[in-house]
Amino acid sequence: MSYATMIKETISKYAELDIIDAHQIYISKCKDVPEQTYYKTISRMTESGEIARLTKGIYCKPKTGRFGRRISSEKHILEHYLGKDGKNGVIVGYRMYNKYKLTTQISNSIDVYSNVSEQVKKKVLDVTIKKVNIRFDTASIKMIELLDFLENVNKIEEFNKRHAIRFIEDAVALYNDQLLEKLLIAIGYKKSTLASLKNVLDYYKINHSIGKYLNGLSKYNSMRMEDLYEFTP
Repeated sequence: MSYATMIKETISKYAELDIIDAHQIYISKCKDVPEQTYYKTISRMTESGEIARLTKGIYCKPKTGRFGRRISSEKHILEHYLGKDGKNGVIVGYRMYNKYKLTTQISNSIDVYSNVSEQVKKKVLDVTIKKVNIRFDTASIKMIELLDFLENVNKIEEFNKRHAIRFIEDAVALYNDQLLEKLLIAIGYKKSTLASLKNVLDYYKINHSIGKYLNGLSKYNSMRMEDLYEFTP
């Protein structure tokens, strides 16, 4: 069997519209193929229309139907990087804020943290993926969402304080210091964000050791729960 045939057979196993990460396939299934030969074959498959290029290194098998030729959509990209069960990543930013009704604004672009991505940062169509080496479960997802919210709360347009309170209460119930430490290593957050988290946890009388990350003499531009409850009907 020639290298080209082997590569084509490997890629033929992917369903139409599934995301095909050329580098990931190479290191996991085609490592014995000379790299130059592998990528030349990928290039020829693109030229022939067997696969379609979404962005550098990312492809899909197009689907042809009564409405013409289609390529992968936002749905397929998110399924790949988040996992169909949602255990490989999490959406942050405006798409997440809108999901929890923190704002009525919605963005065409989507920001994702994922442990599937091979690159530190990748943009596929309107989806920006940032690689993080953590295991995603309910607690880690909730804490990443909360920290992203606290980091950007002052920038959120049409901000809904009432829904923000509910969102925060659900998230802080799953807080623990060990998880925060893992997220600081994997993602990293501003001191002002940690100060906001400290204020939130103090308000709900949840034990924590966030103080070790902060300078007691510094004044951080942080959010307080009292500010959310003020003027909230």
